[in-house]
Amino acid sequence: MNQGSAGEPSTIARYWNLSFRPGEWLLSRFSRLDQSQWPILWVIGLFAVQAFPATIIRASNLEEGTILAIARGAVEDGHWLTPFIYGERFIEKPVLQSWMAALFGELGGGVTLWSLRIPHLCIFLAGALLVYSLLRSVTGKSAAIFGALCWISMPVVAPKFINAEPDVVLATLLFAAFYVWWQGTSDDRMTFGRWACVSILLALAGLTKGPQPIAYFTLGVGAYILLKQRDQILAFLIANLCAGLVIGGWYALVYQHNDLATWKSYSRLSNTTSGLATVRGHLDFIKSLAIEFLPGSILIGPAVMIAIRTWQTKTWRTRTLQTKTWQTKRNDLLLAAVLYSLACTLLLLFWPGKVAARYAMPGTVTLAVVCGLMFEQWRDSHRKVIVSALFVTYLIFFGLLVRGWVVMPFWPQLFEQSRMAGAEISSAIQNRPGPLYVIQGSSELNMLSYVRGRIQTVTLDDLARLKTDSVAMLLPDERQTLARQAPALQLVDRAHLPGKQPYVIVEIVPTGSR
Repeated sequence: MNQGSAGEPSTIARYWNLSFRPGEWLLSRFSRLDQSQWPILWVIGLFAVQAFPATIIRASNLEEGTILAIARGAVEDGHWLTPFIYGERFIEKPVLQSWMAALFGELGGGVTLWSLRIPHLCIFLAGALLVYSLLRSVTGKSAAIFGALCWISMPVVAPKFINAEPDVVLATLLFAAFYVWWQGTSDDRMTFGRWACVSILLALAGLTKGPQPIAYFTLGVGAYILLKQRDQILAFLIANLCAGLVIGGWYALVYQHNDLATWKSYSRLSNTTSGLATVRGHLDFIKSLAIEFLPGSILIGPAVMIAIRTWQTKTWRTRTLQTKTWQTKRNDLLLAAVLYSLACTLLLLFWPGKVAARYAMPGTVTLAVVCGLMFEQWRDSHRKVIVSALFVTYLIFFGLLVRGWVVMPFWPQLFEQSRMAGAEISSAIQNRPGPLYVIQGSSELNMLSYVRGRIQTVTLDDLARLKTDSVAMLLPDERQTLARQAPALQLVDRAHLPGKQPYVIVEIVPTGSR
């Protein structure tokens, strides 16, 4: 038996300790990815097992119905510049994701849920691959895969596998701008073409969810430029200005009287809080960040200390010139990623209105880069910290696998309410002429995503003045109000819809129409 040298554990002892330290075992197994021949396939595979079958089973949910309604307004009614939701003007923000869904729908024969989800998933995967690619330029394979895994596993990001909302598109576009800028900066080749690409990506990001989230790039990259790349200040300002002109141009083209109040409210500038309400709201924001940004919230503190220390010393202890170049780029990237992740997030901490963790979504991508960099730098010297982050990532990832591969396939009815309701509506209005009328402000848009044919937003007063047979989707109290308001109308219930809201499909027959 090999006892080893004095003071050293034997081979059996080392194996015994390793076997009973699952975190260390996970780290050693994960580190073997450095030997992978095609490491990018791991990123694609990890993404795919989370996306499918969950994306197929999950019916339209949350904001998806709104995005699809705007896309249908563009295709069916020609409302491309100014968004409309079934005839009702929607002016809160630009709607790039709806425009993409509309274009994809036209190519595919009509706007459906897949017109939204396919482009969304492609952009989502592109974000994960960009994280991998950026890390791979300065780290080993396992660290790059870990960074991509951290991003797709963050609790604030993971729901976007089955909810195609603007947050991931926005975060990926802004990170793509960061990626282009960093590649040019690290190679000392920040050309006019790169700045033009950065400006275009910023403009597209602003057309996704308004101009405010662009502050993640402007403040984060701007802080780095002030610290280390002051020769880029003029080009940086011009790129942001050009993007701002494009975004501002949309607002100018669609502007109508009283729109400023809507935009102010959407920007959380009119519904402000004060006193204890503000304190409670922002403490809740901090708590949400700590939970929903795992495992990044474990590693961001040490990363900040490393970034500050290395920036202040401006000297890296290296063995060779080649190692020096590698480590310098890696630590410069860490500083840039930390600034990008934190600068605007800290601003949100002092925002006068109520904020939510999803507002900090653009910072998740560079936070994943921080995770990959810390994995590379600390997995040998601070193993407990890295093991903790890796273990949490595994827990989240496998929890998501259970949701997507066990819960959703075996209990699909829990995730298909809007699809079932849409089928009921389609059956009730089959072969009936005219549009389906829905009430302004009270309609469940996700179920309407599955209804083919024209849908029109109206008020109860509009329904009371109908002169021809029509079909409307009403809540029970709306039906009662219409019956009192227009007693001459005959109201015939055609279907009662499943779901939280007890909608009724009502046939409206004016007196003398038959």
